[in-house]
Amino acid sequence: MTTSPELQAISNASDSELVLICAAAAERGVAFCRVLGTTENVAWAEETLRLAWMSAAGEPVDDECADALDDLELGYNDDEDDTSQPEFFVDQSLSLVGNAISVSLEPTVAKAELSVNTVRTLLAMLDSTLAGEQVVIVGYGEKPPPPGLLQQMEISAEREVVDLLAGIDREGTPKASIASIVPRVKAASREFSTRLAVSIEEVADLSGWEP
Repeated sequence: MTTSPELQAISNASDSELVLICAAAAERGVAFCRVLGTTENVAWAEETLRLAWMSAAGEPVDDECADALDDLELGYNDDEDDTSQPEFFVDQSLSLVGNAISVSLEPTVAKAELSVNTVRTLLAMLDSTLAGEQVVIVGYGEKPPPPGLLQQMEISAEREVVDLLAGIDREGTPKASIASIVPRVKAASREFSTRLAVSIEEVADLSGWEP
């Protein structure tokens, strides 16, 4: 199976790049928490995201990140996941934020891949609901259907981050200046989250989720 260019870039990323990639993925995915989560969920996510971005910018916030990670509480049981309920999406969203500060404490490629794949999977689920949950059967040797609109939007967002990081390399700029692109990545990720919130609200309405 061919690895996408975005995931291939993650496999070759430095520790500081992994932190930025995870912070961006968490910011995009936190839309689920903002739309569907409780006041307490949102408060924890916003404060923890603030720490994730500070870490991505190279600020020393390890102790604060460790404390925030200790405070992470998820409401679902792994053996009883119900992907038809909003709580599932809230917990996945909170997990993305938790992973973003976890990778700042112990950067690994696996954690970054988890963040990106989690967002892609969540958006694929939204795409399916918005498309009427049509079942597509792919025969042996056939290509799978292209990603839905939201998944395509996510892949483009990932590519933008990767291209910015590659640009630093091409210009021969020291890695420390990754901090210089943090504001741009953060702004783009927040804009993505705002756009995604509209689709989440639409899915919530279609699914009959109580506000």
